[in-house]
Amino acid sequence: MNPIKINLLKTLAQSGDSDAMLELADYYYIHENKRSLSAENFQMVFDYYSCLAEAGNDHAMVTLGAMYYEGVNIPQNFKLAKEWYEKSAQLGNPLAINNLGYCYYYGRDIPSDLKQAFYLFGKAAQLGHHNGMYKLGDMYYNGNYVPQDSPAAFYWYRQAEKITDESIPEYPNIAYRIGHCYLQGDGVVQDLLAALRWLQTAELGCYTFIQKGDAYAHLTLVRVKEDLEVLHHNLDTLKGHCGAELGYHNPLNM
Repeated sequence: MNPIKINLLKTLAQSGDSDAMLELADYYYIHENKRSLSAENFQMVFDYYSCLAEAGNDHAMVTLGAMYYEGVNIPQNFKLAKEWYEKSAQLGNPLAINNLGYCYYYGRDIPSDLKQAFYLFGKAAQLGHHNGMYKLGDMYYNGNYVPQDSPAAFYWYRQAEKITDESIPEYPNIAYRIGHCYLQGDGVVQDLLAALRWLQTAELGCYTFIQKGDAYAHLTLVRVKEDLEVLHHNLDTLKGHCGAELGYHNPLNM
């Protein structure tokens, strides 16, 4: 963001303009590297989100909840995260509904409840949220609460991908899952080249969001690299078979 605009937003925000507060907080916390924020800027972000959340802004509520959930620059507190998610979800915020699903899926401050997680992810997906869609895919892929169903999993992964792009933090997760399905032939006909394309997209996305301080991108990157190793082995094996059928192994030996 242009420094001139940042200065304007700061002036407006200090005068109590709620739109400026939200735009400024989102810029620093969502679009920049949240882990490298100065103490002063983080406090500003936290204060603005807190002020807006208390005033009933559902976006500020869910973002404040995410700050407590991730524990970046503040102590992790799943109880407070869930409370803010619930308040935002009551106002119909799809991301808050989805994030509540995570609380029940992983048992954050509450016993794990896969039935409730499935309902919440499904509701978020119904409202058009990509994260709910891909988590539904995960539940079908792993057979959590619902019977294992790879075609249903692949369907939801593709639905999530259709409404996202590389700027969305969850995009590398979605691309990884699509690539993994193509690699394994899970829910779709095995296609190693499609797998390569999606896994490379996921790898690039992971590095992009790691640079922005994303708390989870490095975890996805580990799985992406594992699949790429398997994929390259499979492609090398295929290359060797093709060469053998032609009667040579060295491409210069013609």
